Amino acid sequence: MALAVLGLLGTSDVVAADLKQHLIAAIDAPDGRYDGELSGRMAELFKGQTRSPAPVRVQVRTLRKFAEAGCARLEATLIQDDVPTKDGKRIPLAVRYELNLCRDGQPPSEGIDHEAASRLLSGETPGQ
Repeated sequence: MALAVLGLLGTSDVVAADLKQHLIAAIDAPDGRYDGELSGRMAELFKGQTRSPAPVRVQVRTLRKFAEAGCARLEATLIQDDVPTKDGKRIPLAVRYELNLCRDGQPPSEGIDHEAASRLLSGETPGQ
């Protein structure tokens, strides 16, 4: 599920727009933290995956700022209570992930191996 969330963030898809707003709010926050409730299509997608109608909370904290203005390493946690398990119990669920993000929604250029990224995007396999 976390990979699907990360994949959506890299697009201009409106599904991820609400989540991006929460992430950018943490970049802008003086203490580097943000806590809110996920809404819209992304929340509905998450609820569909967990089979729980409970609200989805988003907690984001800045792990570090990059030299590039408006860019940071973020830790995001999606939290939902009342998620059913296979044995009939209902438990809280938390999905945590880290990502590098700038205010424009793109990753910072700092730390990117541009040559490796170019090979990956062109479809080359390692060692070619």
